[in-house]
Order: sequence, then C-alpha cells, then structure tokens
Amino acid sequence: MKVLIAIDFSENSKNLVGKSCGLLWKTLDSVWLLHVAEPDPDFVGYGVDPPVMRDQMAKQFHDEHVQLQEMAESLREQGVDAKALLIQGETGKIIVQQAERLGVDMIVVGSSKHGAVHHFLLGDTIQGVLHETGKPVLVMPVHDEFRQSTTIV
Repeated sequence: MKVLIAIDFSENSKNLVGKSCGLLWKTLDSVWLLHVAEPDPDFVGYGVDPPVMRDQMAKQFHDEHVQLQEMAESLREQGVDAKALLIQGETGKIIVQQAERLGVDMIVVGSSKHGAVHHFLLGDTIQGVLHETGKPVLVMPVHDEFRQSTTIV
C-alpha cells in the first residue's frame, strides 16, 4: 500500500508518522511525507517585500525541508520506502492533489482538539480532504494522550 502522510511539524508530527506506519506496517509499500507550507500572504506589496522577509521565508522553508528529509531518512533506516515533499499552497487542496498525482492508496492526517473558533478561522482541513478525495483517509488523533505513547520514528 502507498500512503501519503500529511504533517504540520507540530510536536505530534513524529508520533503521527510513527503510529500510522506502525499501524499499517504489514501492508506498507511506500510512504510519502507531505508538508504543505503556508501560501504567500495576499496583501498588497508582498511581491516587493524587503529582502529580509524573503530571506526569512527561504530559511523557514529550508529548515522545514531538512526536518522532512530527516523524518523520511528515519523511516528508510527502518526499512520503509519513504520520500518527502514540501509544497507551498492551500493545505487541503494540496493534500488531495498530491494524493492523486502520486497514486497513493490512503491519506493519513492528524486531528487535534481545537475548538470551534479555530475551525471557523482556519477552516477544517480534514473535512476538506474528506469531501474532495475518493481515497480512504485515516484520521489519527494528535493530542496529549496520543503523544504519551511510544512511536517507531
């Protein structure tokens, strides 16, 4: 089975990867780790921002890319065919697009205990993914109880 795991680099990301790979271990052929970086802001003047802002964004993307590659390498060391992708854009849409493009059999996402205000302000990525894809979606809890147990990554 080919699986796409969407991660956000929260403190629970490694647990999400480890637990989902552990759960799917016997059927796992390959894993794509996907992090969707925030899109550029839509406010006027961003295209001509000072070099300092561009440098900060470039450093952030570089650091996220390095983290993603380290997570993929950790899985490869355990015998999992793992690859990493960092793409900038709208999270839910990018997850669905990449799942289709890569031909994965399942999408794995994490769900935290955010309240209604969070979902109202930021949108609900999981609902968007579930609505837009025809692929199975495994939703793993990523809250305090989840973090306390062990992982394979």
